[in-house]
Amino acid sequence: MFITEEEIHIFERIPCEQLLKLITYVFNPPHKYEDLSRALYRGPELPPQPRLEYIDCSELSTKIQVSNACRVFQILDSIVSLMPYSKLKTLKYFIRNMQTSDLCDLIREWSSKICENSKILQNLKSEDLRAEDTPKSKILLLAPSDRQFRVVINNWDKWVWKRTAYDGSQAPQASRWLMDIAKIAHVLRDEGLEVVIAIDRSLREESEEVLRGFKVMELDIPEGMAKVGYVRDQSVTWFEYPILCNMALDIRRGEEEVLCEIYHRLGIPPVARARWIELNGKLVRSYMEGGNFFIIKSEDQVALLTGIGVRGSNIATIKFLSQILPDDVRIFAVPIAGYIKYWSLGAVHLDVVFAYIGEVKGVRLALADPSRMGFYSILEYDRRRDSFKVVEFLKVMKELDVLVDEPPRESYSPITMVNALNLGGGKIVSDSYNKSINQYLEREFGVDVIEVEIPQIEAGGGGVRCATRELWI
Repeated sequence: MFITEEEIHIFERIPCEQLLKLITYVFNPPHKYEDLSRALYRGPELPPQPRLEYIDCSELSTKIQVSNACRVFQILDSIVSLMPYSKLKTLKYFIRNMQTSDLCDLIREWSSKICENSKILQNLKSEDLRAEDTPKSKILLLAPSDRQFRVVINNWDKWVWKRTAYDGSQAPQASRWLMDIAKIAHVLRDEGLEVVIAIDRSLREESEEVLRGFKVMELDIPEGMAKVGYVRDQSVTWFEYPILCNMALDIRRGEEEVLCEIYHRLGIPPVARARWIELNGKLVRSYMEGGNFFIIKSEDQVALLTGIGVRGSNIATIKFLSQILPDDVRIFAVPIAGYIKYWSLGAVHLDVVFAYIGEVKGVRLALADPSRMGFYSILEYDRRRDSFKVVEFLKVMKELDVLVDEPPRESYSPITMVNALNLGGGKIVSDSYNKSINQYLEREFGVDVIEVEIPQIEAGGGGVRCATRELWI
């Protein structure tokens, strides 16, 4: 997976006209789909379902006519996919106007950055990784505008969005989402954390009073990116430099580049991105979303848990992670419940059915919803054999010295019941709607629960963890 300097130099030898052709395939790959929803009775419109997406390497070789076509495509795709949104707009401008010389200069400029990224990853050690309960000091939030939200109206099921929030307000509404974000930001600031808030530029006037005193970054977010405010999803920040994800649904693709823009402005450019992984003569598209991951550290082990399900990590993503993470990091795939007609019965990410609180009064605590996750059997990836083996979830938790509990279910939201931002030290920020769960955690385990009301964020299918992303700068 690591890209060498020798591989990067190939783009210095490829004529600019041929490089232009290659890049058009990066933006419009000759991919094939296998729509898995064809195995389901359609009836009414179904919520989004998974599909397989791949590129045949032999066909790609015929089209672009370069030696080792799949590898060349992977490298060029990595270069392009790690560009921030503003650079991508420039690159697309060069393509439209056939400015081949400018295009070559831009690609060659960014190709050198890829080698530096590989060096960072090659030097990564398991002790560099931050666990879920590592104390946080800086948090990113994002507020979309009605330019992004209007696409949801009359398409709530397609976007897996509630029509009405739990406070009775219509959803989604940018002004009310902004208030939810502001409430989280004030709670975090009161706890001594630094908060960075990105907003769509059209919210400038409306946000001036609401976000007074916070560091605000204005962006030109494309219309229709309704869920870009769930900044947990588009990347992972397991160490100083982010790794960009690859969203599973067409309607959410492009959000990754917006987050890449934010990271570049903050001076922490992403070092890798899950994209296309070669498997058995095909380039398979990775499906990787940040809400699907937890890193747990014990005294002598590091474990990465990832959800597999309707929008869970696929084999390409697990292969990608096994290539870039230190060899001593154990990788577990945890099945999570999906849905056919009723999306409210399933889960798209692991963090709405599992939470790792960390050590509280001498106990390492985790919460689980055993009705919606693989509570007894999960899969461990064997890097050496490139295969999975079935292991017992509770045995893994025992090895990690973690005590698992099931929270009560009285007047709760299945979306936010365990979806809380872990500040470290036994302190979490959680949706106030789940009163019984929050009180239970305080009473039974001594967890310090900070409540915040987030009706609009919950209506869109997320909680406090979904709407926040920790930064390590």
